[in-house]
Amino acid sequence: MPAVVELSKDRIVKVAVKMVNESGWDSVNARSLAACLGVSTKPLYRIYESMDEIKEDIYKEISRQYDEFLTSRIDSKKALLTLCIAYVEFALEYKNLFISLFLSNNLKWKSIENVLDEKWNQGTIINLVNKHGYSFEEAKNLFMNMWLYANGLATLIATNDITMDDQEVLIRLVKYYKILVKGE
Repeated sequence: MPAVVELSKDRIVKVAVKMVNESGWDSVNARSLAACLGVSTKPLYRIYESMDEIKEDIYKEISRQYDEFLTSRIDSKKALLTLCIAYVEFALEYKNLFISLFLSNNLKWKSIENVLDEKWNQGTIINLVNKHGYSFEEAKNLFMNMWLYANGLATLIATNDITMDDQEVLIRLVKYYKILVKGE
């Protein structure tokens, strides 16, 4: 007799995030998830009401992992630069998770203002004001220009349109940051 598989929300989400990381957001459906868990689809629906509910938890977990990734890399002395570097590094290391967060219908942003309102971004803008003496408007503009550049690199990397290693990312972002900050 096969071993009984202990199923929980945590286990379902952990396996689903691994599936997303390996094969992309669209790889996760009830059948594929159940197969990876070694169960039929019925136990999934005993724990969750719908696949949409499962996907909400998957998205929350990917967001949590992204936040953890950023937290481990941001230096408050260089918050804008290190945030942008971490953002692009996340795209390099976790292409499918990046795509699921930032290049999918999961994303709630509808305008540049929505980007500015995100907690990481607000903290970075405030950091520019408090630690570097920029006005709030100057800090927002600096942030936006730097973030748009970083987002372009991250998007191209995540979608395999360009290949770039960590060192090249770092060089490009530092160079652009210096151009923005010092007018070089």
